[in-house]
Amino acid sequence: MKKENQTQSARERILARIRANRPKSQAHPDVPVFAIAGDPLENFVSHVEGFDGKIIKSASREEAVEWLKQNLRPTADNLVLSAVADFEGNVNPQHFEKPADAERLNACVGEGILGIGETGSVLVAPETFSGIANGLFAENLYLLLDKTKIVDGLQNAYAKMDLSKIQYTSLFSGPSATADIEAVHITGAQGPVSLTVLLY
Repeated sequence: MKKENQTQSARERILARIRANRPKSQAHPDVPVFAIAGDPLENFVSHVEGFDGKIIKSASREEAVEWLKQNLRPTADNLVLSAVADFEGNVNPQHFEKPADAERLNACVGEGILGIGETGSVLVAPETFSGIANGLFAENLYLLLDKTKIVDGLQNAYAKMDLSKIQYTSLFSGPSATADIEAVHITGAQGPVSLTVLLY
């Protein structure tokens, strides 16, 4: 009992010292938002294409969806998962026993949250693909993106997001690629072989 009291006493002494020497709270510094030259939309298109991505421009969402219907036809040999309501695939997440089964997908269709002109990136979340594994394992990705949601840079994108309501986010800047080995550029090395952004 005496030893226990001594232990508790030592613990309280240590905590008291920590509390007494706790640094005073300081306000976070203001982070400047630097101007980015050029038009955000033009920058976005240029960077996506520079990363081996493809851009399809449409006058409306309906036109973009019609392009999907004409160019992405789900068949028994072409498994397509769609996470958007206005385009129907032939596979849904319930077809898979585990996330890794998504590697059988030929294509996955989703809706981008934001586009970033500075980097040519599309911000996505698990809901974008009805599960992030679908977007990572599918051979080809198709992302619908409202061009009015393209911002100048990363700081502008984070300012528009409420990260407390998003479980996970990622930035897709073209298909998977690597140039680590002898500087030889390989597309589709660790993930999707193609990324097509349908701007409307």
